[in-house]
Amino acid sequence: MKISYLFNSSIPSDLPSSLQVAKMCEGMRKIADEVNLITPMPGLNKKYLNEFYNIKKEFKLHKLELFKRYPLGIRYYLFSFISILFAITLKSDLYITRNFFTCFLLVLFRKKTIFEIHHDLSSEGRIVRFIFKTFKVFNSKKILKVVAISKNVKNYLINDLGTIEKKIHVLPSATGLQNKSWKGTIIKSKKNLNIGYFGSLEKTKGIDFLINLSKLDKKNNYYIFGGTNNNINTLKKKIFHKNLNLQSHVPYNKLQNYLSKMDILVMPYDKNTIRSAGGIGNISKYMSPLKLFDYLAAGKIIIATKNNSLEEIVENKKNCILIEKLNTLNWQKEINSVLKNRLFYQNIAKNGFNLSKKYTYDIRAKKFLDLKWK
Repeated sequence: MKISYLFNSSIPSDLPSSLQVAKMCEGMRKIADEVNLITPMPGLNKKYLNEFYNIKKEFKLHKLELFKRYPLGIRYYLFSFISILFAITLKSDLYITRNFFTCFLLVLFRKKTIFEIHHDLSSEGRIVRFIFKTFKVFNSKKILKVVAISKNVKNYLINDLGTIEKKIHVLPSATGLQNKSWKGTIIKSKKNLNIGYFGSLEKTKGIDFLINLSKLDKKNNYYIFGGTNNNINTLKKKIFHKNLNLQSHVPYNKLQNYLSKMDILVMPYDKNTIRSAGGIGNISKYMSPLKLFDYLAAGKIIIATKNNSLEEIVENKKNCILIEKLNTLNWQKEINSVLKNRLFYQNIAKNGFNLSKKYTYDIRAKKFLDLKWK
């Protein structure tokens, strides 16, 4: 089987979507004869791809030289068209995309397609919204399956876009981190904790809340890893307390080492609005964050804001701690309970680690390609 994945964003990059696409291509390459990833030119030099994402099973990355910048406006639509033509020259058997307009063109070209969807149409352009709200594109026989990142996305596909339910397969995100065994999370002699956040510095991800929490909870050490060096330098000019450490984005090939130094990993999301890394849309209803699965694989205690999407994966006080809302006193109280009830929280961390074994990219790739087609 020859697969072409058509992706209209930068690879390699710091974006979670780029990481997921690269790791999925690696997972599918372990099954398929050939996997081609077709992208615009932006991104780091492709020779660094394997090192950047810790890729073990290589796939082919094709950067289309015509698109030296991220394709916007008319170039957004042009990239979809040209990437399909390029994939046709590769004699692809199966086409995969996360781009709505590319999916529409693939149907017109009569190509066997899997579409992966992570959000609703609110962030798409008027043309795309019109096409998918007017025509039931996903019900085409050429769409072999629609992979929804969460149950809420599935409900959206059925209720708002009229997609046939049997076409839809719910596949949450996954982790590319692999620890063979759980190593425990709290050293008995510890008197304070290392609390880490890894990811976007988008405000709805709780960065301001975490900074305020670190001011209140002076006995523990807080670490924020994310954004660019300029982002971090700007924050450092405003922050003076010693127990908060700020560093820029950690490349995926180094993430496991950084996670291992933490005792608690946090996801202090806004209750009602969560924006993507690009600061657009509201993904709170639909998300299946990569961060959650990497946190689980690290075998650490996870504290997060309660969210329906997260509760599709984790269960409060079994493999994760979910707090109703962003209240610094409540979060500090929960954190202070960790050293008082070490065994309870260590069991939660261990349960989370065991849960992560169900959510690897190899498993996800097999489920992704588990279909009958000719």
